[in-house]
Amino acid sequence: MVLDTLWAGCAVFVPLVVIANVAVESVPHVRGIAYVLQLRYALMTPVCGISALVAAFLYRFLKERFAQPRWVLSAFLFALATLVLTLTGFVGSPGLVRAALPAVLAIALGLSLLVPRFVERPPRRLGKVVTLLFGVLWIVGVVTALASERVASPGPEGMAFNVPRILFDADHNFVDLPSGARVHYVDEGTGETLLFLHGNPSWSFQWRDLVRGLRGSYRCVALDYPGFGLSSAPPGYGFTPREQSQVLEEFVNRLGLRDVTLVMQDWGGPIGLGFAERRPELVRRVILGSTWAWQTYTSEPRGKFSKIAGGPIGEFVQMNFNGFAWLAAKQGVVRKLPSDVADVYARPFRPLDRRSVAAFYPGQITAATDYFAELEAGLPRLADKKALIFWALRDPGFPRADLARFEKTFPSHKTIEFANASHFFFEDETGEMIREIRTFMSSHPTG
Repeated sequence: MVLDTLWAGCAVFVPLVVIANVAVESVPHVRGIAYVLQLRYALMTPVCGISALVAAFLYRFLKERFAQPRWVLSAFLFALATLVLTLTGFVGSPGLVRAALPAVLAIALGLSLLVPRFVERPPRRLGKVVTLLFGVLWIVGVVTALASERVASPGPEGMAFNVPRILFDADHNFVDLPSGARVHYVDEGTGETLLFLHGNPSWSFQWRDLVRGLRGSYRCVALDYPGFGLSSAPPGYGFTPREQSQVLEEFVNRLGLRDVTLVMQDWGGPIGLGFAERRPELVRRVILGSTWAWQTYTSEPRGKFSKIAGGPIGEFVQMNFNGFAWLAAKQGVVRKLPSDVADVYARPFRPLDRRSVAAFYPGQITAATDYFAELEAGLPRLADKKALIFWALRDPGFPRADLARFEKTFPSHKTIEFANASHFFFEDETGEMIREIRTFMSSHPTG
């Protein structure tokens, strides 16, 4: 009887994990930014396991003493749920009760319905095999989630984590801006300024090889937007592309940058081009690739990605496993990326409270419609800028139609197509990019 009750509790545990996590994701909230870490998978799964086992043995006890054990169990579970929510309201953080309510009630309801069913009819051989397989899968998931929470040791000079000099050979600087943002950047070399703008989920580390290869001839500046890399955001910051573009403008003003050449990839395009439209007198040229500057519809491949990666599935994977940050570095590079390089790419997003921005930005592809409408309308103001366009043909998110629009936007352009590169084309085509950038800069010198 004890073994049967244990199997019944385990059988309840398997679907209860799914029920609880679906309930957590069902609460309307800003994806990533407003995710409640107390309800993450690594904590909810053990709670479900313990609850299922305790409820199974409790039902067995009630069945021997009450004529209606199901009703008694249900009454007890919902009374316990009410007590848990009440205590959470007193000792928990603001908003925790609202976020936890669906999960707590779903767990109580799931236990009320499933425990009597499995205690009275314990799983047979096939059911035990299925229960064992999924139970192991859930436990492995918890171990993986906890492993992803191990953060790197703090770096020197108050840096949140250590950046190996052998991988990112640059001095790290910080500047406090009027908005309250504290921005990390590297500033290497002298000469005309190349301002490097990264994408998501990434940070200034992505430009390390270009900075190393170009700093002998140019001033190479690469920053992290607030919430990315080593930069921090002020209280109340919304992390939207519009705000990031405004912080970029503050950064340029604070450093006194003039006649800059913007080097942009992914979200660096919308953020950098927005700045360029507001301050065209500060921008001399543009270099871009795997980016866009117009509204995206959900019927397009990029829009479909936005709905998935920016929805409950993407948030679950990123917030619980840092999966989006890890997979982006792995899948966006055609060549095999060394494990230590992939680790440094994902390192800024390992702390739980730093993962949200990577989960937030995929949804902004289709959600930031007003900003993209303004961005698209302002592109004619940049028509006189010389442009160098790199286009990775194996990047499904940025088809040739996007390339054609940029070529039309910048009549004076040169396009370099990379047949064997994807989203992080700068990892696969570093040498050719350095050569082409040098040629481009020398062909269009500052007046």
